[in-house]
Amino acid sequence: MTTDSGTHRHPPTPERIVGPGELIAAIPAFLGFTPERSLVLMCLDVLAGSTLEVQTVMRHDLTLPDRSEGQSLFESGVTEDMQSVIEHFAEMCAQYQVRAALAVIVDDRGVTVDGRFRGLAHRLSDQLRVRGVELTEVYLIAEVTRGSRWRSAIGVMEYGYLTDPRTSPVALAYMLQGRGVHESRTMLARTVRPVDDPLSREVARTLASGAVVDVGSDRERLRSIVDQLKEWSGYSPDNPAVVTLPPERIAEFGTAVNHVMVRDSVLALALTGVAGLAEQLWTLLMRTLPAPERACPATLLAFSAYTRGEGTLASVALDIAHQADENYSLAHLLSRSLAAGARPSMIREVALSGYAVAELCGVALPPPVD
Repeated sequence: MTTDSGTHRHPPTPERIVGPGELIAAIPAFLGFTPERSLVLMCLDVLAGSTLEVQTVMRHDLTLPDRSEGQSLFESGVTEDMQSVIEHFAEMCAQYQVRAALAVIVDDRGVTVDGRFRGLAHRLSDQLRVRGVELTEVYLIAEVTRGSRWRSAIGVMEYGYLTDPRTSPVALAYMLQGRGVHESRTMLARTVRPVDDPLSREVARTLASGAVVDVGSDRERLRSIVDQLKEWSGYSPDNPAVVTLPPERIAEFGTAVNHVMVRDSVLALALTGVAGLAEQLWTLLMRTLPAPERACPATLLAFSAYTRGEGTLASVALDIAHQADENYSLAHLLSRSLAAGARPSMIREVALSGYAVAELCGVALPPPVD
């Protein structure tokens, strides 16, 4: 069971959307991947007319109770798992002081709006209502792809056909920021999972042999990483740098970030103009370092992703960190923040502390950007 409850992609500025079709088409862009068999809850403000302002999006894998014969037209219960999910979503809405929300049930088994979907919708509505949140609509769609038919799950029947999510205004806005949409959560995880190839095996041999070049101090370790990022950032946008390193350098950087002062300093890079390059470096280290060394760069990737609202990527990276080192304390701390629904703004405040640590190391980091 894959869980993304409490994870979300906060728009850099509130996105205004008109109509349910446009709203549903924006879901893959908000999540960073196209959901399948999911319950999606969108926290929103309702503006003048029919314009919606989306604040936060949450998703969880959908489980349905077995349907008894003759039950299709009547409301049924929800699974224990979904009851927990609904309560968690409602608590997050209360924590964020949300006043209105809209739900979308994505399920290719939902040829008709049977009692299982109605039961889920009404249970969600009840849990939100007691926390002062109005569930304005619940829509059902088989898959979030162009031409799919969406319909109301409860209340007055509405229906329509989905436009291409890849060309939705929200998707295009994210694309301009370099934030793509993956085919599925599985495909997203595949792009960052550790590899077993000649490079990773050579990195492991370098670490095992003790041949890693240690520059001797946290100051030099941190400076080496910052200088490398500055070198990559100096490339022309028309011919950007390819973030790759020889095995000896990967082993060196992997050893460096596992020093606490260096690790805590580079947290601040998530706020800078080299944040994207830093994430590519953490991804390279995470994919090629052996366990337990990869736990640190995996956590750094999760931290950086979370500061910009990429909750799903953060969750995937944290899974890798936990698998590499089940006792890695920073990964557990970040996981608890993710599960509790901490806003990215809170994580960015933590990132700012990296500047003070870097100053103690005697290294000037790039300044934060808006």
